[in-house]
Amino acid sequence: MLLAHDADGKVGQGDRQHIVNAVRQGCRIRIAWGSKGATRTIEHIAEPMWIAIRDSSDIEAQIGDFMINLNALGDPPSDHPRRERFGGVDKVVKWRASLKPDGTFNAVWYYPHDGEFISRVPQRHPMKWFADCKPEAAEALFQLSQGS
Repeated sequence: MLLAHDADGKVGQGDRQHIVNAVRQGCRIRIAWGSKGATRTIEHIAEPMWIAIRDSSDIEAQIGDFMINLNALGDPPSDHPRRERFGGVDKVVKWRASLKPDGTFNAVWYYPHDGEFISRVPQRHPMKWFADCKPEAAEALFQLSQGS
C-alpha cells in the first residue's frame, strides 16, 4: 500500500510521494474505495488507464470504460428505475472517473457509441492506493526527455 486517506484527503497511512515514485518507476497502480448506504455496502478496486503527476506532487488518475448497466441491459425500465438518471437500460452506458488523493472522485456516465454525455456526479471517498512494487526515489520523467 502506497497511501490510505479519508474522503478529505487526510493521510492515515503512507505518503503521496510513494505514488509519485511508483509512477516514475513504471509500477502498476491500483486504487480501492468503497461506500456504505443505509442498507448495503460496496467496495471497488480499479487499475488506472491514465495517471498524471503535475509539478511533481499533484496526482490525478483516470479509471473507467466500465459498462455500468451490463446486468440490466434489455430489462424493462420499470425493473431498474434508478438507472434512468444514468442512461437507462436500452443502450450500453459506460462510466469513467477521475480520482485524486485529496479524496475527490469525479464520475461521468456517457453513451460510448456516440460519446453523448449523460451525467456527472462529483463525490468524495476514502481511498487506498497500491502498487506492484516497493517504490524508491526516482528521477522525474520530464528530466529524462531533457537529457539530464
